[in-house]
Amino acid sequence: MNVSNCSGCGKLQRQAAGSMCSGCLRRHIEDSHTVKALLQANPGANIMDIAERTGFSLKKINELVGR
Repeated sequence: MNVSNCSGCGKLQRQAAGSMCSGCLRRHIEDSHTVKALLQANPGANIMDIAERTGFSLKKINELVGR
């Protein structure tokens, strides 16, 4: 049995190292949908606009958009 910590919250889980638990993965997907919807509604928005409107950190936004 492979045991590792969730890369999102640090909880112990039975999955490969570096992966997220189901709760963190669900939140990550929901957050990415939030950013995507905001960008579709405001195509000219920059990262600061997104951070201001969502409350997400710049680091989190970069992770969500794959930078």
